[in-house]
Amino acid sequence: MANEKIISAIKKAAHDAGIKLSLDPYTFDSTLKSLNVDSLNAMSIIINAEKTLNVRLPDEDLANLKTLGDLIRSFEKLVK
Repeated sequence: MANEKIISAIKKAAHDAGIKLSLDPYTFDSTLKSLNVDSLNAMSIIINAEKTLNVRLPDEDLANLKTLGDLIRSFEKLVK
């Protein structure tokens, strides 16, 4: 189960960026593109979530983000 703090930060980040994003567990394997999140929106979500969680995702993680689950797992590695 994904960390609720991370899920909450991503939900807030998406909302603050004006992006409607479903974060139900069944969508974790969905690509960001299939969730109608383009690269600009993805970066807005990531930057806002990084600020909320007080972490910075490594560039190599950013380059490999394809699914919502990838994003969540990247934050999980940094948030204890």
